[in-house]
Amino acid sequence: MARFDGFCSLDWGFNAPFACYWWICLPDGRLHIRREWKGRETFAEDFAKGFWEITKNEIGWQRPRYVVVGGDVKSRSGMKGPKGESVWDTLIHYHLPLRDADKDRINGWYRVHELLKPSPFGTPWLTADPSCKYLLRTIAAAARDPKEEDELDPKFTDDHGLESVRYGAMSRPSPTRILAEMQQMGPMHAGTLLKDAIAASTAHQTLGHANVRGR
Repeated sequence: MARFDGFCSLDWGFNAPFACYWWICLPDGRLHIRREWKGRETFAEDFAKGFWEITKNEIGWQRPRYVVVGGDVKSRSGMKGPKGESVWDTLIHYHLPLRDADKDRINGWYRVHELLKPSPFGTPWLTADPSCKYLLRTIAAAARDPKEEDELDPKFTDDHGLESVRYGAMSRPSPTRILAEMQQMGPMHAGTLLKDAIAASTAHQTLGHANVRGR
């Protein structure tokens, strides 16, 4: 079975919802969101335990490359003295490989648009498993700000999944740059693994479905 690694993105919230996604990195530069976890009022320790359970038991990774995280994870507001533990500190304690999200919103939304455009392989640069219902619903419902066309409408507040995707998009190089580099390396660069990846990541299939071979 072909194996693909990847990374995660997290828009943290406690009273507001959090949205976490597991991204598969395909050899042709495309990305596939395999799993969605949306919740609220979940303590950081419980989130960390759930994160590792999904990562190891469902996704099949020992560890993602990184977890790019945005939201108020480093705040110690309301805590006195220097010893208060932030959400960031707790997640680090549970060995999540955290990375600060790039919070450049304008470039971030541009990158999301870029990932959603068609690739030369017949699918968008970014696909998502049909089980990611919250993300798919909010992508369809999102609207532009009438005063700032490169921003979301401020009246659209159910944007936690989109924010998480924006963090993930900004953590990766442009897919068109990856493709150009691959083309310079020649047609045999990805070999049969690339063909398997293209077949495996179609939007209506679970990643890995096309890679299981009979003995």
